[in-house]
Amino acid sequence: MEKRRERTKALTTLLTKIAGLVFMAFLAISVGVIFGTLYYDWVREGPLTPVQSWNEQIQTPLAFEFPESEGVYEEIFSTPEAAVETVTVRYKVQIGPYQAREEALRTAGELEEQGYPVFVSQELPYYVQVGAFANPVNADRLKRELGNKGYRAYIKEE
Repeated sequence: MEKRRERTKALTTLLTKIAGLVFMAFLAISVGVIFGTLYYDWVREGPLTPVQSWNEQIQTPLAFEFPESEGVYEEIFSTPEAAVETVTVRYKVQIGPYQAREEALRTAGELEEQGYPVFVSQELPYYVQVGAFANPVNADRLKRELGNKGYRAYIKEE
């Protein structure tokens, strides 16, 4: 009778361990699927995508449709060729670098609350881009403004 109890106890212990292993395997697979999905979404986004919080609605670009009548908008859209100018962005004001994306996103959120347009890089080291300028004077002005607020800003020239 004693041997039967020992066998039953051993079998119960074995089944409990197997159930625990099955549960842990299921948990590991579930976590892997969740993080895989998140990683896929991050990879699918282009570099320097705008920061957006989870509870914020997805912002889509505005689309305008102009009426089909000819000549109505010629005056608005016609400009002399001398006025058309191409601006090359050469100076980017960035904050960082950060080793963890969460830190960069936290900083970007703070700056976004203050009204700055922000972009967060997708690869290590992470950085927060706050402005892009063709004029180095404007870039330096923003760098100093951010420095006065306690951020370690620098200018990246391209």
